[in-house]
Amino acid sequence: MTWNLLHLARLLKDAGGIPAHGNQRSAWDAGCRFDFPNPDYR
Repeated sequence: MTWNLLHLARLLKDAGGIPAHGNQRSAWDAGCRFDFPNPDYR
């Protein structure tokens, strides 16, 4: 388990961390939902 956690940590570090897409509070407050298309933009 330790090796797996260290390996995952290295992969995340090399990739620049966890992407913020879908995790931005300001976007959620503005009404953006990343799982469904927004009909206001059609």
